[in-house]
Amino acid sequence: MSTQTVAVAAKLKKIREAYIKQLPGQLEKIRSSYSAFVVGEGGNASLEELHRLIHTMKGACASFRLSMLSAATTAAENLAKVAMQSETGPDRFWHQKMQEFFDRMEHEISCIDPTQGMELQIQELAIAAEGVSERERKLVYLCEDDSYQRLTLATQIGCFGFEVLAFGEVDQLLNAVQSAPPDAIVMDMVFPDKQSGGSDIVQVIQADRENPIPTVFVSSQGNLTSRLAAVRAGSSAYFVKPVNVTELCATLSQLTSIVTPEAYRILIVDDDPQLAEYHALILQEAGMTTLTVNDPLQVMSPLFEFKPDLILMDMYMPGCNGMELAKAIRQIGAYFSVPIVYLSSETDTDKQFQAMHVGGDEFLTKPIKPQHLVSSVAIRAERMKIIHSQMVRDSMTGLFNHTTTKEHLDTAIAHAQRKGEDVCFAMIDVDKFKLVNDTYGHPIGDRVLVALARLIRQTVRKADVVGRFGGEEFAVILPSCSIQEAVSLLNSLRESFAVLSFQAKEENFNCTFSCGVAPLSLYGDATALNAGADEAMYAAKHGGRNLVVAAGGR
Repeated sequence: MSTQTVAVAAKLKKIREAYIKQLPGQLEKIRSSYSAFVVGEGGNASLEELHRLIHTMKGACASFRLSMLSAATTAAENLAKVAMQSETGPDRFWHQKMQEFFDRMEHEISCIDPTQGMELQIQELAIAAEGVSERERKLVYLCEDDSYQRLTLATQIGCFGFEVLAFGEVDQLLNAVQSAPPDAIVMDMVFPDKQSGGSDIVQVIQADRENPIPTVFVSSQGNLTSRLAAVRAGSSAYFVKPVNVTELCATLSQLTSIVTPEAYRILIVDDDPQLAEYHALILQEAGMTTLTVNDPLQVMSPLFEFKPDLILMDMYMPGCNGMELAKAIRQIGAYFSVPIVYLSSETDTDKQFQAMHVGGDEFLTKPIKPQHLVSSVAIRAERMKIIHSQMVRDSMTGLFNHTTTKEHLDTAIAHAQRKGEDVCFAMIDVDKFKLVNDTYGHPIGDRVLVALARLIRQTVRKADVVGRFGGEEFAVILPSCSIQEAVSLLNSLRESFAVLSFQAKEENFNCTFSCGVAPLSLYGDATALNAGADEAMYAAKHGGRNLVVAAGGR
């Protein structure tokens, strides 16, 4: 266990223990509120206070993985809601059930094991905390009235590389935002004095702001009313407690990261150099990257090296015309779907249709207004980027697909051979995955694969490439990495995955994987390297599973 993991575990342990110690006092407050309601003190206000106190305990218990106590408080909260919605008031049966729930809560508090449920939280945070030094720390304001949930969430979000300032009252948050706006706000929805206190204060914060602050709401209420209140306040996301901190921080990362979209790559084929450069200039001013080719017979090398998102082509050129060139390009598998837009002074509509029939996607007539050229090219290029992304990535996990992963492996090997470096290739296979599908169903099996995909991405280095090879198999390409470093990293990944808990049919289960890893220094090419990693993976299977085996016995 790394130093960082130990530190995270210690923080969570202290917070959790402190919370458990005060639970009897919290239950006593709930009982006192109930007594005040019974004797008629405060009327509906005392009933609302009772509901709030139970609601607070429910949300915190779920976050701390106190599942049995959380179930008891959930039942009590639902019963309190019944009374709040009733016009006649609760009957004797209602009071009897509420007392039973109080007794059940007291029993569950006395039976709490402080260590139960901690392992998964620790592992999730440790995984996410790895490599945070590479990320830019963003300032997040957290507003949560429950002190223990506030401290827990602040600690967890901080482990993902954010700088967190936590507030217990909405007025404190408002003052802080006015003094120094954060990069994002994490806002509880329900506060002691108001069910929609969170959304109300966010509306005040966002009012008249030219650039609204990204705001994520967290609440134990998942109903449409609460979600609409958040939307109307300008929410960027909404999470129901207990919050999946990994997903919360992934959302925060997306909201606080300024990602400059990669420029569209436009290949211009036109035998008129000046006109080609003019059109290139228009597109460059719109933020696109261009490459011009004036001899259509010399287009093949630039095509393969530049890898355009769109080809802008003249119709009539020496050596071959645009229709012939388009047809030749379409016969290359990798460029079958790349958009080809004709830019020509040809006004004969029959010829225009003929040109598009043999491989063109659109026909633009010279001269063309700059904004029309930019708009037409951008629409087609963006569509191509989306299609390309769908072609190279696995739809379920978001990882590179089998074909694209092998292409990345070829590239990594070529780079390593030029630089005289090593590269490792790992194959990962989920153990007994068929049994998971047969026992719990394919949707749960898919959830296991998505979790492993996310875990691999969080654990590997920035330069590493992760792909789904098919079924329950994954591949990892580790450039500039020794076999010892690769085995260490993959073992860390294996240990983390083994402790993840998955829930299905009201029971929890764990999964493991077997992994084989091979270094390029033992193999001559991609095929041999892939086979070496595959053999090592099967050796891990035969060795008892839940193992990382290095090819060649290294």
